[in-house]
Amino acid sequence: MTDPRETLKDLRHTLHDIPEAKFVEIVRLLEQVGDLPEVRDTFASIRPRLAQVRPARRPTLKRIFCDPFEDVLEAARITDVPVGRVERAAIAPLWRVVEQRGDPKQMAAMEQAVRRLDGHDARGRHTLGCRLWYVAGTALRAALAEAEKNVAVLRDLFDGDPDLVRQAQDIADFQDLGHLIAQTKAALPPRPIPALDADSVTVLGEAVREAAKQGPMKPVFLLLVVASRMRKPADLLAALGDVDFGKAHRHKPAIFAQLSGLVVTSLEDRSHRLEGMDSLAHDPTAAVDLAEQMMQSLESTVSVMGTLNETAYDARLDGVRLAVGGMVSSTVIAPAPAAVAASLPTLPPRGQELRPPDDAAQARAEDHIRALRRCQSFAGPLGLEPAVADTLKTIGETVEKQASVLMNGLDRVPRTDDSLMSMEQALFYSVRMLELAAGPAPADDLRIRAMQAMDDAFDGLSG
Repeated sequence: MTDPRETLKDLRHTLHDIPEAKFVEIVRLLEQVGDLPEVRDTFASIRPRLAQVRPARRPTLKRIFCDPFEDVLEAARITDVPVGRVERAAIAPLWRVVEQRGDPKQMAAMEQAVRRLDGHDARGRHTLGCRLWYVAGTALRAALAEAEKNVAVLRDLFDGDPDLVRQAQDIADFQDLGHLIAQTKAALPPRPIPALDADSVTVLGEAVREAAKQGPMKPVFLLLVVASRMRKPADLLAALGDVDFGKAHRHKPAIFAQLSGLVVTSLEDRSHRLEGMDSLAHDPTAAVDLAEQMMQSLESTVSVMGTLNETAYDARLDGVRLAVGGMVSSTVIAPAPAAVAASLPTLPPRGQELRPPDDAAQARAEDHIRALRRCQSFAGPLGLEPAVADTLKTIGETVEKQASVLMNGLDRVPRTDDSLMSMEQALFYSVRMLELAAGPAPADDLRIRAMQAMDDAFDGLSG
């Protein structure tokens, strides 16, 4: 009999490729199995696709426990690296603490309530969350207080791990602010927030002052959530410059300093992930998308740090810039000439039919040139302007040279309709690629020469 655990291992590979509807169906079936190690491992392996598809998940107390800090959980995708990361590995042990130390009557009642909760009932989830977040925060703080006095408790509840203790302290603070975090997220634009307008800043100011009533550094946890939901997290610091922090006004410099450090750390984390990302070399468009996002965030951070006259992060931000430049060089610039050359049609042996161009290869080559062109918008700060310009020039010369080879070799191609139509299509594609790489003037010149060559060839056919 097949071991179910082995079946799940095999299924993990399949879940990355099956149609989306089937993927969602299997996710729902796995959720019904229960919180087993094999199921948790399966969900961990498919987390990138879960982040992309975002299927509606069955509500559980454990999942609602995570709602206040879900935006700062370590991300499966490089584009979603949060500010102030909470490790996913911390969830299971800390949830066990809540289950063991939370008020038993309250936990039992909430367990019954979540089973009746519809997955689309946002208001019901929030109401239940407010009850749970209070119980969970109280349980975590009580456990932390015991662990501070008793080494055996520290070892039993937190594995004697100081980092887990730190994350338990942070998660307890997020639990305290659960209601306020949910309200604030609902009042702000959806993720990713492109910018904060005046109304959004007003909402944030009110939320910060409300958080400050619970403790002078409590606004940090609210702001970490907002920063992680923004396209350019450093913009949050700029937007909050003139905001009244209420009871936390004396701690505003300390809050800004902590947020600044975490914003820079988030950028660094993303830049470290760029190392060895060979898969991006097969998708230059995705590589440029990522580079654009990181450069926008980097330049925003540099600008804000300059406004704050904060120079302590200059070297770290330069390291991020180097990492982005290295990724663009290795995945977009360096492979471009060979990728384009490989897509260009070649003359067949004399007397053989010219095969039609490979449309898929042509599309990939054009996408690569477009990606290279887009690099021009941020190549300056990365010191890549000469490399981009030289690569585009090389591609243009390669396309023109191969087009000339085709035109000069027309006498080797059989004068058949199919062969000449393939030649015409190949030259048309060459004109398109030359226009992308070198601009309209060289492309127009090649178009005229190609049309003349093909007119002569067709005249020969008709004769």
